[in-house]
Amino acid sequence: MLRAMRRGLILAGVLFAGLLAAVPALAAGAPEVERNLAFGLDAEGFTAQVWVSNNDGDVNATLIINRGPQVAFYSTPAEVTADRVTAQFASMGQLDYHFAPKPNGRLDCSGSEQGEAVFDGTFEFTGENSYVEINDAHAEGSFQVYPEPKDCPRGRLARRVVRYHPHYSEEGATLQARAGSRAKKRVREVSVYDHGQRGRHKAAIFATSSEVREGMTVARGVQLLAGPDAFRWNLEKGTATLRPPAPFTGSASFTRHGNKGHGTWRGSLGMPILGGEPVKLAGREFRTFIHKGVPQDE
Repeated sequence: MLRAMRRGLILAGVLFAGLLAAVPALAAGAPEVERNLAFGLDAEGFTAQVWVSNNDGDVNATLIINRGPQVAFYSTPAEVTADRVTAQFASMGQLDYHFAPKPNGRLDCSGSEQGEAVFDGTFEFTGENSYVEINDAHAEGSFQVYPEPKDCPRGRLARRVVRYHPHYSEEGATLQARAGSRAKKRVREVSVYDHGQRGRHKAAIFATSSEVREGMTVARGVQLLAGPDAFRWNLEKGTATLRPPAPFTGSASFTRHGNKGHGTWRGSLGMPILGGEPVKLAGREFRTFIHKGVPQDE
C-alpha cells in the first residue's frame, strides 16, 4: 500500500513540477556541487516536511503539510550554500536555516555524501486563512552532497537520481481527469490507480487543485487509499465510477468515447482543501482517460 501511495505522489508531482517550470529560478546556471536537504516537524496537529532539491541547476524548496488525508504542497525557488538554506514562500513565510551534520549522526559515502543534519535559524509560515502557523527555530533531518567531497571515505559509486519514467502493469486500471492548463497556471486533477487484485484490496486516489501564486506553486488536495467499492471500472465497456470516502464528497462517472481511452467525466465529486473553499472535481471541462494497468517503479 505504501508503494502505491508513493507511486501516486511521484506521478502527481509531474503536474506540480510542470506548473513550477513557469516560475523563474533564483540561481542562474547549474552549480558545480548539488546539495539536497530534508527536514520535518510538527505544527498544531499537522505534519510538515521540507525538501530542498536541485533539478538540473534549479534549486527549489517544497513544503508539504498534511493532516490525515488532506495535504498541501508549496514549492518555491531556494538558495543553498555549504551551511545555509534560504527560501521565500511568497507572502506566506520564509525559511532561513543554517545546517550542519548532526554530532555523532549517521554518515554514508557511496557516490554522494549523505547523513543526518541539524537545522537552526528561522522558519515561519502561515497557511491560507491561517489554517496552520509554523514558527520553528530548530529542526532535524538529512543532507546529501553530490558529488561526494574528496575527504569523504571511499565507497562504491552510486547512480544519480534520474527522472521517473514509469511502465505499466498488465493488470488493473488507471484513470486520470484534468481540468485547466499550465498556461493558465490553474489545474484540477484526479488520479486513481487500482491493481485489479481479486478480493479485498485498495485503490490509491489522489486529487489536487494547483496554481502559481506570487512566484510560488501551490497544490492542495486529498490523497488516500480506498476499498474496491470506491472505484468500479470495466475496460471492455469503457466505463468507470468513483465514489471515494470522506473527506471527498459525491461521485463521478466516466464514459469512454472512441478507441483511445478518452471520454466524459461527470458527477458531483468534490473535495475540501486546507485553508480554502471546496473544489469541484468533475464536469464538462475535464479531459479524462482510462487505460489498462498501473504505473510500476523502475
